[in-house]
Amino acid sequence: MDMRADPRRVAFALTHVVAVPRDSVWAALSNPDRFARWWGGEGAQKRVASMSFHPGGRLLYAIERPNEPPRWGRWVYRDIIEPARLVFVASCADANGGVTRHPRVPHWPRYVHHTLDLADVAGGTEFRLCSRPVHASEEEIRTFEDRHDSLHRDLADAWARLDAYLAGEIEIQTEKESNHASRTLPVVPR
Repeated sequence: MDMRADPRRVAFALTHVVAVPRDSVWAALSNPDRFARWWGGEGAQKRVASMSFHPGGRLLYAIERPNEPPRWGRWVYRDIIEPARLVFVASCADANGGVTRHPRVPHWPRYVHHTLDLADVAGGTEFRLCSRPVHASEEEIRTFEDRHDSLHRDLADAWARLDAYLAGEIEIQTEKESNHASRTLPVVPR
């Protein structure tokens, strides 16, 4: 299946700057333990089931919240240029990595092509993300375009957690901790 993005469609684009070197950002994207510390929703447990970080490889992860079934996602890596570019196709998935519909947005595209470029800038690293639906129906494309604001909020939230993780600590809520207490997870040296 050809997984290139449809260039005729309006893409979602977002930039973000973090005050750390590009190698640190790259490690947070390419190491499964580090990835699980910041990706996913606030207060959720994150688990990386598998990560094969090479072109053609795949990431399979779960985001778990109390009283909800796990939400699985997968990324299939298309191009990796360390530490400058990551191209992947993201999908909602089941626990085996099979592509599924989004559990809350039924007409969300099954495949979304993402290009993430990382560049050195004064004081840190700039992310440049461009995303487009792949093999999507007109309804799925409209849903993707209509939800750009939601996508922006979700990614801003994820990048805020990445900022906190890369700054040296991140608060993670765990279901097992009493009274919704949090614990601080230190950054692990590369």
